[in-house]
Amino acid sequence: MTHLHTPLCDLLGIEVPIFAAGMADVSLASLVAATSAAGGFGTLGVTFYTPDRLREEIRAVRRITDRPFGVGLLFPTDIAVDLSSCVVPPFPEFMADLLAQVRGMKGNPPPPPLSLDLAEAQVKVSLEERVPVIAAGLGTPEWLIERAHRVGTKVLSLVGSTRQALRAESIGADCVIAQGMEAGGHTGSVTTLVLVANTAQRLKIPVLAAGGIVNGAGIAAGLACGAQGAWIGTRFIATVEATAHENHKRGIVQADENGTAVSRCYTGKPSRILRNIVQDRWKGHESEILPMPWQAIRIESLVEPAKANGRVDLANFPTGQGTALIRDIPHAGDLVARLVEETVAAIRRSASWVT
Repeated sequence: MTHLHTPLCDLLGIEVPIFAAGMADVSLASLVAATSAAGGFGTLGVTFYTPDRLREEIRAVRRITDRPFGVGLLFPTDIAVDLSSCVVPPFPEFMADLLAQVRGMKGNPPPPPLSLDLAEAQVKVSLEERVPVIAAGLGTPEWLIERAHRVGTKVLSLVGSTRQALRAESIGADCVIAQGMEAGGHTGSVTTLVLVANTAQRLKIPVLAAGGIVNGAGIAAGLACGAQGAWIGTRFIATVEATAHENHKRGIVQADENGTAVSRCYTGKPSRILRNIVQDRWKGHESEILPMPWQAIRIESLVEPAKANGRVDLANFPTGQGTALIRDIPHAGDLVARLVEETVAAIRRSASWVT
């Protein structure tokens, strides 16, 4: 029987070091529970959830499985959120024809701006529910680690640089997720292999490899660089249990290695998305892009209806650069097993070349 196990598995009480990333409105109870039940680790993506809705989702996971899982939260420590302090400019004229395409479509209510108040409320619920792990993005405040450790909850800190990783270790994070620029969503400028190798070499706490990893070969590369597992997003979007729009799943399967692009046009921060008309239209207008969260507020009248209707040509669908290697939409549990088999095969293949 093929098996894959690292010290991080023992720390978190899981069987294999395959982590499904917490992706907003994608990684909900069905995907999280299926991943954890298969021996991996699922993470709820609940960025804008109210405390009550978050509690419901946590309990929904536990109705399906008793295996460990996590909650992924964002901590916007450097993002202004006082709506009264800024006048948001109108929708730009060069985008008006695209806005007209979604006018009249039904969409979801726009999410609230990112705020530390909401993050604190989400942490309170997560700790009350004794969630085993909180994965922190955008920043990892010291108070989070202090409160989490009081009740036995571990904290994973998502970082995009070695400097951030060293800080996370210094304030007590249990593990860092070293996410390279190949990742979907908000991303930095350092490639995955360089970032993972450097952080694993310099840190004493475990490191997870993230960014463009969609198969066993990628996981094996991360392990070779010193990581103790892989934090995987886009590959888990293209699964049956993911709550992503079916057009997003199909877009991933159909895209090649040039099917994604990094742009600030949707949120104000660099984010890797499925390549589309909107990011292409903003080329040459980068100086007009507002900082987060104002840019998102500015174009939500386009994004929300387009997203609800699966308009991958218009909406913001975060997607990593590994799309060229994804060609099917399996069940999440089957994917976990496949990734383990592929990883072990890749390691054995590499070892066979050593004499």
